[in-house]
Amino acid sequence: MTFITHYHGLAVYLLVAGLVIAESGFVIGFFVPGEIAVVLGGVLANEHRVNLVAMLLVANAAAVAAFFIGYLVGQLVGPWLLARKPLRRNLAVERTRQLLARRGGPAVLVGRFIAVVRAIIPALAGLSDISFRTFVPYTVVGGVVWATLYTLVGYAVGKGYHHVLSTIGVWSYAVVGVVVVALVANHLRLRARHRREALERSEPAGD
Repeated sequence: MTFITHYHGLAVYLLVAGLVIAESGFVIGFFVPGEIAVVLGGVLANEHRVNLVAMLLVANAAAVAAFFIGYLVGQLVGPWLLARKPLRRNLAVERTRQLLARRGGPAVLVGRFIAVVRAIIPALAGLSDISFRTFVPYTVVGGVVWATLYTLVGYAVGKGYHHVLSTIGVWSYAVVGVVVVALVANHLRLRARHRREALERSEPAGD
């Protein structure tokens, strides 16, 4: 994957976008680690071989587009894919489908930050009962946060990226933890508000 560091300018933008889209858009993330490509894009921005703002825009657009493509792939050829290796009877696939069935949109958001899950969750969302209307906001928010985070990490560490790449899984789980806490907090807030509204409706009207 570090072959990206041999390029500059337009070639870097195309490689990063292509790898990100290939990972989640065409369900080959088992072999294409998109997050590493995004980190390296940030590294090259640090070295002034690409523009940071342009790299952020490319990474964000590719991250969002990848999930939309993956969703469409799931709708069109999902059943056929699930019958083929390496997806057939794959434990990660089954766990992801169960997570989608239970959590829907939030599962799409959290799944963005887990390498293997990120590769298959858009297609599985397209296969599931998740509506496109629900899928869109979680995909956009997750894509923007993920792409921006890893691009800026690469930009911040610069030539020290080797250490980051060796610990990138830890970064992913840390981000997942933050996202999960935020989702739980929001869920509790909404539930408290619903209870309060229910109590107000149940109280007898004053004279």
